[in-house]
Amino acid sequence: MFLLCFLLGAKADQPADRLIGRWQFPSKGSSVDIYKKGSLYFARVAEVDQAGEQNFGLMKDSLLIYNLRYDGEVWSGGRLIHPKTGISLSVEVQMYRPQAIDVTVYKGIKLLHRKFTMTRQEF
Repeated sequence: MFLLCFLLGAKADQPADRLIGRWQFPSKGSSVDIYKKGSLYFARVAEVDQAGEQNFGLMKDSLLIYNLRYDGEVWSGGRLIHPKTGISLSVEVQMYRPQAIDVTVYKGIKLLHRKFTMTRQEF
């Protein structure tokens, strides 16, 4: 029994799971909850301020990012659905510090991208 509890506890502490939590957009008014389902990571809109709603079309509880995979260094292979346009974009997430992630969004080639930093929201 002890071994089973130890193994289950170790599984939840995987390096990839550092991404799980609430992350604020650069403006600090809107945020997403990143969660894991199976071996994939998803981001659902948690809080929306007026600017996030007007400028980007964010809606509370809508799925923003889906199917991110961790390769040992970055979370990639996922898709972001732009809330205002409905366009599907590639997304990659890198964590340089436990309290900040860099999100890179691009369509087609990564050379043409938009990058922004999100900060972990403490409860």
